[in-house]
Amino acid sequence: MTTGTKRIVILGVPTLCAYGVYDKVCPFGTVRHLRGALEEYNVPHDYIEFPHSGHGLQNDNDMGRLYNKKIEEYLETYLQ
Repeated sequence: MTTGTKRIVILGVPTLCAYGVYDKVCPFGTVRHLRGALEEYNVPHDYIEFPHSGHGLQNDNDMGRLYNKKIEEYLETYLQ
């Protein structure tokens, strides 16, 4: 588990994950480790996969709208 992942799971930080399948900056396979740790430690999280996008999440308009909606939900829920 990476240091960043440890911090998230130890603190229980609610996490919204959005990953582009074709991401070359943060390879897509790394999300498995983060999701596994979030699930193992029961950290509230959502995961959105962008099947046609890279790091910029730019090629999936419907998923982009869902992502924006989830961001608003997280802000309303966790930043009160």
